[in-house]
Amino acid sequence: MSHQSLLGLDLALCVVGAALWLASGIVVARNSASRWGPRLTLGFALLGTLTVVGRILIVIAVREAGWWFIEEKALLALPVAALTALVALVIAVPPLVRRTRRRPVSVPPARVATALLAAGYGSAVGVVTTLITGYPLTLFAALSVLVLLVLLIAITAAVLSDRPPRTIGGLAALAVLALLASAGYGWLGTAAGVTAASASHGHGIAAAPVEPEASVSVADIRTAQTENPVRVTLEAQQQRVQLPSGASLDVWSYGSVPGQPIVVHQGDTVEVELRNRDIEGGVTVHWHGVDVPNGEDGVAGVTQNAVLPGRSFTYRFVAEDTGTYWYHTHQHSAEGVRRGLYGTLVVLPVAAPAQVDLTLPLHTFGETTLLGGSDQRDTMEVVPGQPVRLRLINTDQVPRWFTVAGAPFRVVAVDGRDLSGPTDVADQALRIPAGGRYDVQLTMPDSAVALRTTSAPEIGLDLIAPGGRALADVPSGLPELDLFTYGTPAATSDMDGPYDVTDTLVLDRAMRFMNGLPGFGYTVNGAVYPLIPATEVSEGDLVHLTVVNRGTDTHPMHPHGHHVLVLSRNGVAPTGSPLWLDTFDVQPGEVWEVALRADNPGIWMDHCHNLDHAAEGMLLHLAYAGVASPFEHGGPAGNQPE
Repeated sequence: MSHQSLLGLDLALCVVGAALWLASGIVVARNSASRWGPRLTLGFALLGTLTVVGRILIVIAVREAGWWFIEEKALLALPVAALTALVALVIAVPPLVRRTRRRPVSVPPARVATALLAAGYGSAVGVVTTLITGYPLTLFAALSVLVLLVLLIAITAAVLSDRPPRTIGGLAALAVLALLASAGYGWLGTAAGVTAASASHGHGIAAAPVEPEASVSVADIRTAQTENPVRVTLEAQQQRVQLPSGASLDVWSYGSVPGQPIVVHQGDTVEVELRNRDIEGGVTVHWHGVDVPNGEDGVAGVTQNAVLPGRSFTYRFVAEDTGTYWYHTHQHSAEGVRRGLYGTLVVLPVAAPAQVDLTLPLHTFGETTLLGGSDQRDTMEVVPGQPVRLRLINTDQVPRWFTVAGAPFRVVAVDGRDLSGPTDVADQALRIPAGGRYDVQLTMPDSAVALRTTSAPEIGLDLIAPGGRALADVPSGLPELDLFTYGTPAATSDMDGPYDVTDTLVLDRAMRFMNGLPGFGYTVNGAVYPLIPATEVSEGDLVHLTVVNRGTDTHPMHPHGHHVLVLSRNGVAPTGSPLWLDTFDVQPGEVWEVALRADNPGIWMDHCHNLDHAAEGMLLHLAYAGVASPFEHGGPAGNQPE
């Protein structure tokens, strides 16, 4: 059983244990004179004790995966559960045993019931620590839980012992006050963080202060104008688009869905004018995977203001690295991308090989999925023997699986970076994380090739030899190609350390205040944006990041402005090609170690590319010393980078 499954079992045992202990206390409180009451109570107490023992064994087993997964359990939840269970057994078992033997009992039933109910509360602490306190366990959170637990036990004892209403009311008032104080502390911390973020121009960075005269503004980290750039105009607008099937969609777009495909050559200067016709909340263009200068990154509130209706903004960058990329808005991005504000960017080598070269972004609009711009299964004639490159882009919020049937193929590039020594594979599925790209290369056979996606099997692409037919049968349920063992090793010695900066990002989900309101947010190290401290670097630093997923959702982490080298996943290093990624998918329970070279100064977002998760808190920054932003979160432009 995986440690993630064990943690789920631990949470279930918390609930079951609490129910058993509470049931035993209720039986004592309501059936003190019943014959079967003592035996039933002893049975519940025994089973409740076993849940505590089971949770101890689980924590011991999960300890191997890392302290991040068990900290609040080992330091708070389990000690409380074990202590309250032990006290309950000491107080309750002797009188219950005497009652089963019809012997006189000197311990008041109220005391026995209180002890059993207290064990139930102690077991429930495990649920509270998982869903509310989370990781890391702070002293304030631990004290808050303990104070509320003690007050709840005191109220129970007072009620069962028929204490005066004034006593019970006073204890209840103290409990409410303690609850409000803990909630108020969390809310005030959020409010203070938001205020501090606004004061520091919206990027919410807890970076070391620098002298104002020594600061470089992100607005000045831009590409100079050159003669004869490749010019593109994108006009963001609301429109109704007609699909090949005859259906229509109401979308937000950059003029079409997908937006205009941008194809340039390595070394070209690309100049893109973004105009906003009528997207009321504003738009930007972020160049996903392209390590542009910071001022061209297109993040509202960090590198620019959102482009409001009737306004424009011009981006400019040199296409230095060949590869497959895409672009999308980074203003209200969860909604904007979902509704159609995305497009593709391909950088070809100067001497591009002759081949069939197809760029195929996958995007889902509600119940409609498009591959490229089509909601149907398309066909294309290709001469046998001709090389074919399929550039697969996942623009959705979740992973997507692709299959290529009819010919062996190679994955020659991932996230715009060539793989070392790719080899032919067949009958293996390609799992592409949200925001990720795989470049697939094959040689056209004299029959047919089929491209399919499991998320929408009704669409796809059939490559057919002249006069031939599409494949009648395309296999499904194939095993995934594991990039960690694919290809051949290559030198990356300059990334081996020693590291100038190390940071750990623990990803989770817990109750937090977001925009002043309580909600179940996505956290990094226990905090939500803008309260997550930045990873602080200086230019030239070698940075080591450990990324831990404590939650049950997959998190495709996307650091802007940099590609990371994957060092390990769950302690196992890649044995195939080095993996240089700009979106690495940390699945539930996984621990990834990655490295990057801080060679692109700026203030860079680092966030989950399930953009709903980013909008609900999972967003921080990689901040270079000496760089500041004049832009603010919110403000007149209504900047919302999530």
